Amino acid sequence: MIISMHGNWTISVKSKEAAYPQRFVIAGAFTGNGSHDVTGSTAPIAVTGNQWSIAILNDPGNGFRLSDTRIKFPVISGGNFVFDIESNDAGSDKDFNDLILTCTSPVSVTDYMMYGNVTLYSNTCIINPCFRRWVVIDTYAKYLEAIKIDELKAAIEVLYPERVVPVNPNPPDPAPFFTPMMINIADEIELPQKKWDVFRRIDNGQQASSKKAAARVPSAELMSNFNLEKTITKSVNTPAIASSVINKVAIGKISDHLRLRCTTEAGVNLSLSFAEYDRSVAELAGGPYTGDGNRTSLGNAITDMNGNYIFRFTQSFSELVHEIDADVAAGENVLVQARPDIIVSVADSIRPAEIVFESAPYFNIYQMQRIDLCLPLEKVKPSSLCFNGNFIGSLGNVFIGGAQNSAGSLSSTALDRNGYNNHLSAAGKITVHNSMAGFAVDCACWGSLIDVKGCMYNLQRKKDDPVVRRFTIRYKKPGGSWQFVTQTYKHPKFSKRFIPFYDGDLVGPFPTNLKVDGGPAQVVPAYINIQAEVFFDGIDWEFSNLDRYAQLNSAIYEAGTPGKVYFLVEGYDGSGNLVPGAKDLIALYINNRDLQFGFGNIDFINPIEKLPCNLYKLQASELNTPLALQFKAFDAWGFTDHYRLTIDKCPQSIEVDVTTPSSIAGTKSTGVLASGSNASNTDAYNCPGYYGTLGDFANNGFVTVQMQPSASEGGWLRAGEQFGIITFGLEASIRRTNGYNSGLGTPNPIGAAIYLQPK
Repeated sequence: MIISMHGNWTISVKSKEAAYPQRFVIAGAFTGNGSHDVTGSTAPIAVTGNQWSIAILNDPGNGFRLSDTRIKFPVISGGNFVFDIESNDAGSDKDFNDLILTCTSPVSVTDYMMYGNVTLYSNTCIINPCFRRWVVIDTYAKYLEAIKIDELKAAIEVLYPERVVPVNPNPPDPAPFFTPMMINIADEIELPQKKWDVFRRIDNGQQASSKKAAARVPSAELMSNFNLEKTITKSVNTPAIASSVINKVAIGKISDHLRLRCTTEAGVNLSLSFAEYDRSVAELAGGPYTGDGNRTSLGNAITDMNGNYIFRFTQSFSELVHEIDADVAAGENVLVQARPDIIVSVADSIRPAEIVFESAPYFNIYQMQRIDLCLPLEKVKPSSLCFNGNFIGSLGNVFIGGAQNSAGSLSSTALDRNGYNNHLSAAGKITVHNSMAGFAVDCACWGSLIDVKGCMYNLQRKKDDPVVRRFTIRYKKPGGSWQFVTQTYKHPKFSKRFIPFYDGDLVGPFPTNLKVDGGPAQVVPAYINIQAEVFFDGIDWEFSNLDRYAQLNSAIYEAGTPGKVYFLVEGYDGSGNLVPGAKDLIALYINNRDLQFGFGNIDFINPIEKLPCNLYKLQASELNTPLALQFKAFDAWGFTDHYRLTIDKCPQSIEVDVTTPSSIAGTKSTGVLASGSNASNTDAYNCPGYYGTLGDFANNGFVTVQMQPSASEGGWLRAGEQFGIITFGLEASIRRTNGYNSGLGTPNPIGAAIYLQPK
């Protein structure tokens, strides 16, 4: 695994208890980058940089590969931060002593070190199990459960009255993320009082004078040159919320009970973002946490194989802080540090600019403090790892089951991928019933931008298994010839995450010599297998979404005509040979065409006086004049889900007799003039397709519906009505997905109206 680092460190070999060659790789630093082979005389490596990464590799005989690594929590020793990175190589033992590195860095008075363990807590847990002084509600779904408990609901109504709104039973979290609710059950005030540490510089004659340390940290900032004189707390002058209003004893008992329902799993290889939170004026005045304060980004960290993390950051200091002028004697030897409040967030692995979860604050952080983090599993998904997975393992959130098509066969049997409660048919139509997709649909086509994910590096591989170093993607339509996919694909490197406007390194395609189809080497467009580069070379490709290796713009491969398209993925070793079994082939039915949908002409069949804005004036003899309406709602390739044409009238509803088309003729009293769907268009019936109005009326254009008021109505305007509005509505949908959406593409419903007056 790759370990994220912050600031300047010295990396030393503590011990090596391994037969295999060992090395460590540093990337993204100012100095010290590169591959460092470990021998009996390996000198310490001085590394400088803001944020960088380190990885340990071993060579079991067929090339270096990533070792399993875990971090030991840091200590302060001799004025330095010190911690070890332990590793386990490809050997049979699991002792994590094959190579141990020690990381050392002088402690500055401006340094803060956070460390701890990250777990993902279950959806059955209503409150965050890591906060003990508070009841913390992290997500909207958990809020909906919390307000079912009377004591919690009463507390929320007192602390967060502005957030108590009518409940939508199936909403997304409010954008961009749900601000946690915090109920303090340990104190009378809601947020802890703000604290400052006052340091006094040691007299010059007593200052530490380590030349080595001074070269790494300005001597004026070395912790060894300061004494912590005192900690100042500023009291909140607002009245506390009485326990009689919020029954904190009862809530405390409830929280103890709720924690028993929680199950957790390790948050492995997660990218965490840290920010300093500046409390809002209302929060500083004693109010509850609102999340309205400013945030200052501090950096990122990656959790290891056990979910442990280490994060170091620096806070600027000042000679005096104005809030505490009266509490500190003036003098040039005094430094004041406000203890920071820290928030942890996690970004969407697919859209890194979007935050999917932000924690409640951790208040008044000490300069070295353990903080164990609990993150909601419903929002923070475990990072992707490959364990004997297929080359094409999922498309977006849709798992592709069945046997990998390693022969690259075009037979219907090989192309039919039925598994994981999803079914990708040989025709390329997809049926999704696996709840992890977040939607369900039968017999859908594919469209838009499609994420292709799979395993090109297997963590359970054998020692001598060949390694996929490059891969190609080819495509063709039935009867056509194979062509190479040439869309560019990028993936970010962790050490570059703070470079302005950086959106990733190019993964491909690159012109590469490969022996395609077993022939002589030829130059073809190919992509880097970044999964192998992470685990073999220690290159710090961002671990989030590491199993995604392509994004296909489906419109390119549709090439203007919807239909089945074959996609063939093949993996090659470093010599350009096809790796045995490193092949997969699927069919996708691609259809990006818009649903044929809309109104045509709407008018009376006989001429009636018409004014601007569709206002008609009817004589008594014209009140029953038939009205003709044109509409269409169809997909010519059979992916219509349904359509619905409606009529309404104001100020009173109206009943009409439809005369044409004959298939829908009759009296319509429910407001629905025409509708259609096909209950048999499901996977169970082999997806026969449904064409909407094209199939129902054998018309590839507008369908004309002719109608007139039923006899009981007495005309378009009833007796005494001086004005009327006839409105028509049309809605429909098409079955289409990119692996993430709802499975239905729905154009905006449309409407039309005519206005009537007696003449």
